[in-house]
Amino acid sequence: MPHIPVHAAHMPIHVVYATPEGRSRIAPVTMAGGLSYLDPPRPALGWRTVIWEGPAFTDSFHTAKDFGSLQMILEGRLTITVTDGDLRSVTGGPGDAFVFVDTTGDGHEASRPDDTTLRAINIRFANNWTAIAETFDGWPAEAVPFAI
Repeated sequence: MPHIPVHAAHMPIHVVYATPEGRSRIAPVTMAGGLSYLDPPRPALGWRTVIWEGPAFTDSFHTAKDFGSLQMILEGRLTITVTDGDLRSVTGGPGDAFVFVDTTGDGHEASRPDDTTLRAINIRFANNWTAIAETFDGWPAEAVPFAI
């Protein structure tokens, strides 16, 4: 199972999604070209802070809630593991983001690989798959949209 360490200087974004067969996959994406500061904001239901302290911890496989979310790491490291595809595990650090839209299927595993405190912002998406997908270049065509 390949594992790719991610460095903050790259500021990557990875989408975690379900295939039609229900397997979970992860793929790198980038912000879509043509988006402007003047464009309307993408729909969101709200946001929360995530703070994981203490010893290394693993949150076993689970699916994304509701319509998924965008999580940006502010401090610490977060490893996301999926069940299928060439890329099975990614560790992100400050400035990195994960887009979780695996609302069905196997889900993903989240872990803190060490005892460094993880601080992140998690923004919950509203029910607009098209707006979410169009925000990113490289969006996987096989990603199963959440149920409407």
